[in-house]
Amino acid sequence: MTSPVLRVTPVSLRTLAQRCAALSGQVAPALPAASGSAWQSSGAATSSVNTGASSVGTASRSRMTASSNKLSIAAQQYESMDHDGAATLAAVPRHAGGLPTLVPRNSGVDGGAGTLGV
Repeated sequence: MTSPVLRVTPVSLRTLAQRCAALSGQVAPALPAASGSAWQSSGAATSSVNTGASSVGTASRSRMTASSNKLSIAAQQYESMDHDGAATLAAVPRHAGGLPTLVPRNSGVDGGAGTLGV
């Protein structure tokens, strides 16, 4: 079984970063403290659940925001790497005659095969 090919582009990374940022904004704010008496078991349970849910919401919002930031940075790095690679390739001099000529076999000239006698 083969894995699908992963294609990463700066545009797709930025799109995902924006999606993470949008989702982090939709996480519910911290829940208010329960108004019931702490000595009542239902009031204590409600307060405990609200505290736990608020902690989860805060952690989720923080992780989504961090993911959004990391994806934006990755998009910038991919784009920079692409531009650097293109500039490096553009700087390679072009040969007027195309590829170098091949050395004929048995000519006695080493065509890069060393002492293999090829």
